[in-house]
Amino acid sequence: MSVAVEEVPAYPSGHTQAILPGLVAEGFTGQVPRFEDPAWSLSPLPHGPGASRPAIRWDSFPPAFREEMRYLTWLLINTSLPAGFLIGKHSRWRTTVSPGHIYPTVTKWRAFCRWLDEQGRTSLGDCDPADLRAYALHLTADRGTPRTTTQKVLAALTRLWALDSSNPFPAGLCEPPWLSEGADDFLPAGSSTGENATEPITPATMGPLLMWALRVVDDFSHDILAAIKRKDEILTTSANTPPTEEGGAALEKYLGDLITAGISPPTMAAGNRRGLAAKYISSITGASVRQVHHQVIKGPWRTQLMSAAGPAPLITDITGTIDGLPWTESIDYAEVDTLKSHLTTACYIVISYLTGMRPREIQGLEKGCCPDPQAGRHLIRSAVFKTALDDNGNHIPQGVTRDVPWVAIDPVVRAIRTAEEMKPEGYLFGGVSADTMNSRIEKFIHWASALAKKFGRPEEVIPDDKYGSVGVSRFRRTLAWHIARRPGGLVALAIQYGHLRTAMSAGYASRSRDGIHDLLDVETALAVADTLAAVNEEITNGSGISGPAARRAISAATHAAEFAGTIVNARQARALLQNPSLAIYDNPSAMLMCVYKPDRALCNRVTSRTSPRLDRCVSTCSNIARADSHAQLMREEAESLEQQASQAPGPLGDRMRTRAQRLRDEAEQHDLTRVSPREAQ
Repeated sequence: MSVAVEEVPAYPSGHTQAILPGLVAEGFTGQVPRFEDPAWSLSPLPHGPGASRPAIRWDSFPPAFREEMRYLTWLLINTSLPAGFLIGKHSRWRTTVSPGHIYPTVTKWRAFCRWLDEQGRTSLGDCDPADLRAYALHLTADRGTPRTTTQKVLAALTRLWALDSSNPFPAGLCEPPWLSEGADDFLPAGSSTGENATEPITPATMGPLLMWALRVVDDFSHDILAAIKRKDEILTTSANTPPTEEGGAALEKYLGDLITAGISPPTMAAGNRRGLAAKYISSITGASVRQVHHQVIKGPWRTQLMSAAGPAPLITDITGTIDGLPWTESIDYAEVDTLKSHLTTACYIVISYLTGMRPREIQGLEKGCCPDPQAGRHLIRSAVFKTALDDNGNHIPQGVTRDVPWVAIDPVVRAIRTAEEMKPEGYLFGGVSADTMNSRIEKFIHWASALAKKFGRPEEVIPDDKYGSVGVSRFRRTLAWHIARRPGGLVALAIQYGHLRTAMSAGYASRSRDGIHDLLDVETALAVADTLAAVNEEITNGSGISGPAARRAISAATHAAEFAGTIVNARQARALLQNPSLAIYDNPSAMLMCVYKPDRALCNRVTSRTSPRLDRCVSTCSNIARADSHAQLMREEAESLEQQASQAPGPLGDRMRTRAQRLRDEAEQHDLTRVSPREAQ
């Protein structure tokens, strides 16, 4: 078996460009590496926002394989395989690789060459099928290696073979055995991977994180933006201030007055130490930055200036508050960049979580992406990257304009407007990579938690998530999880999830694939499967079920085992959701279950929705059922209300006690009317 590379140029000379002119990004003005250079920077290639631009260093390859790999990498960058190469391949295969995948592909080749070198091989032509089989086993030796990781390595080696076997100067790499024998025997046992396997952020973490992000955007942004503007003015003024005698005299008087009064001059961080805030002082006194530095070096107060540690306040009239108190006493010149980073991060969190965009899509947002509408809702227009393909089916790294815009609710619009003020041109988030934003989110969490402790609000400290760090790739799955499972929970805050789900469904409705509606289907189906399993476990352990839909709930729960661990994609999710006899949804905030039948649902009287509005449960609905665990929740809530009522004003306390008694009555009614599986038959 062999394939032919399309349009293979002659073997490159040492001075041939490593990236041919037709592939260099428009507007690139840097130097393009040559074939013979010791390192090839991939910066000349077109990249999407936030993409890294690494360099391939040839001294990192074993010497025996260096020249073979140099030529094959050149082919990887500059040529494409014919469409026939795609026959029998997964739909994600392309005849070329995108710029963002060139470096990862080459690093997989390098690891293979290093392994061959350790086995005593000196050329790709020395590698036989037994070696490739042994290398695949070597990859799976670590039982913790994800299946997809090994799949990507085998795919990279398949492309290496295709490029080598089809060019006029082959090294002689043999055909990989997994092409004829199938890949399963060469891969570790796998489970669900990708977006549907990403763990959602737990409510205990996501609730206060979203609350702080909204608070920073809505309440603190005015102060932070004012400080950013003031610092920019200082930088501009100080850069254009020439040294003058008047400025020097004003500087000496300013510093002399401070030191005489025992006040430390303004400083800011300078590496691991603090130094005089020269530009800040320049803007105040009219002296040049050079004149300020001269005072530190040769001025009469050199000792005092070298040990200075005073503040450099920019904004003292703080408008944002927590519990009616200013959230900070002032904003210092030295902390503006940090606060700007926190504000940017807060905007990112709000946009990411409340739209369901993928990280690359957020990185592609530009100023003007969400114009004020003449009528109706705000819409966000931007680029799509994951499915951006040209006419030949190859990936377009710069993305293409998305046909269907996102629908933006008010908090998202405010976050976009705030980000636009900080980034008046270009990408709103400056093309910040996902890894960088992950790091910023961790810093934001520590900063916000410190404020919560400072203001005596321990319930607003953002706890560690049990599944690990909060990363940008988890927000989208978390949104789907909370919409499907916690419509009235802490994370909802002031956001109406019912409205949000409707808006999102409208925004994604005309997409043929990869929309968040698929993710919502998966998460909703997982919630249904979990509820089926929980009810089945309860009734197996002796629990009874009450309510108008009790018998339907028991009947549905008997099918729980059929769906345990089977829902990993949208097709499987829809198979469950389209079965009306299994439509059972837990609603812990309402302390009940919904055994959903659209024609009986009081939450959807004017529509025929395929799922209930759990944020609109009506106590008299004939779809309601309760297990013993729900009755226990009602008693616990009643006890909590009684405790609160003892400390509440008269009318409020009376309402709490009335609500507590009603919950106890409903729990008692459950005990009297509950039925067991045997009684339900």
